[in-house]
Amino acid sequence: MNRRTLIALCLAGCLTVSLGGIALASAQAFRLVWKECGDGLRCAELVVPVDWGDPGGPRTSVHVAELPATGRSMGPLIVNFGGPGTSTAMLRPSDDPEFPPELPAVLKELRSRFDVIAIDPRGLSEPRSGKAVSCAEPAASIFGLIGARTKRDWDAHAAKNAAHQASCRKAARSAWRGMTAWNVAHDIDALRAALGQEKLRYAGNSYGTVYAQAYLELFPQRVERMYFDGTADHTQPEFEPWVRNYARVQERHLTRFRDWCAGRTDCALRGRDAGEAWDELAARARRAPLPASAGRTVDEGQLYAGAVKGMNPALWPQFATAIRKALDGDAAHFLTELAPDPGSSSVSQDSLCNDFMPKLPTYEEFQGIEARLRAIAPRFGWIEGRYELGRCWGRGGGASWASHPLRVRDVPPILFAIGELDNNTNYLGQRHVAGQIPSARVLWHGDGHASWGGNSCLRRHVLAYLTTGAVPAQGTRCPAERIQRVGK
Repeated sequence: MNRRTLIALCLAGCLTVSLGGIALASAQAFRLVWKECGDGLRCAELVVPVDWGDPGGPRTSVHVAELPATGRSMGPLIVNFGGPGTSTAMLRPSDDPEFPPELPAVLKELRSRFDVIAIDPRGLSEPRSGKAVSCAEPAASIFGLIGARTKRDWDAHAAKNAAHQASCRKAARSAWRGMTAWNVAHDIDALRAALGQEKLRYAGNSYGTVYAQAYLELFPQRVERMYFDGTADHTQPEFEPWVRNYARVQERHLTRFRDWCAGRTDCALRGRDAGEAWDELAARARRAPLPASAGRTVDEGQLYAGAVKGMNPALWPQFATAIRKALDGDAAHFLTELAPDPGSSSVSQDSLCNDFMPKLPTYEEFQGIEARLRAIAPRFGWIEGRYELGRCWGRGGGASWASHPLRVRDVPPILFAIGELDNNTNYLGQRHVAGQIPSARVLWHGDGHASWGGNSCLRRHVLAYLTTGAVPAQGTRCPAERIQRVGK
């Protein structure tokens, strides 16, 4: 999971003038020709308009994959496990260390009741489909602005992202115009119709919930059941309020990290306040670069970049070790185990920026934003402004679907799972989205992002909802399970 102000492409015009025509077009049942494609999957291509705002215009196709039910099927369940990235590939076995280890068990459980189906977002498909867009120029690392000291550094980051975007536009050709969650939601509805289903059953995790928010607005009458797990807040029209929630959650996360460490005998910072240990290390880095092995040093930007990565609860043991070693004189873990991820050649961040940040604050405007973030989250959370902006700084001019308050009425009960340790799609933003859906039922749990598969209580309630429509009683909370296994 993984995250993400914003100007409407033609929001008012599209919604008021052509929505009826678009809805009618996306309900057309395009024919699916299924073929065996390995690993027990059947695959097909769904032909759709490049841009659903012009349903009679150029066509493209999107990749679809199905894991047929192993038991008596209740019908199709369309899933998206986040990204933005490939969806169909998540239905296949994988030895990738980044692959969610609990996912095979979740899929096995779902297949006992449903035909599990995934559809790839535009330009983001599994390699064997031939639909993936690969850009000639890599993007800048999303961590790149964390260490930027001068306007020249910011300009260099922007230039790298602009070159990446230009190469993506060239590689994607006409499909470039359709890379928004708004178009993906129409693709999902076209898939529903092609499957012969009057209503949609859908389960979305992380970025999959952005498509779900669009679908709820566009096609509320076609929703049967919809599960939101680790929701990304696409309802904040302005960058600063949106990122402020991230800053507040990250600041609180430092305290949660401290408490976790205090309760573990195997935490490298056991016996001292882990939050104060971070404060001491950050203060040292502000004064001078930290020494590291092999004659290296770690500057303040590198320290914070590693800490942003290490603040993921799954990496708390490594983060504690890195802090301890750095206080003892070797900060190398911030250059190795917690090293920032390099830029990618995928169009995933382009899609994200089209949805969340087609209009960016200026460099001068951001200085004021950062000062206000430092005021509310001075120890750690203020860095989120640079981290989130680093995804999109230098990009622009693509398709867009601007963030805006949800306009949802007359939908059946919608189930949300929100983790108290979720700093990826922060829990304040998730609560904000759920609060705009009158029929939402929130199931809080004690784990972090995307914990559906790793929390047995959560899995039980989600399966009951997807199969029967029953939602948990108001106030139900699932205790933490995943975080108890971290580091063991």
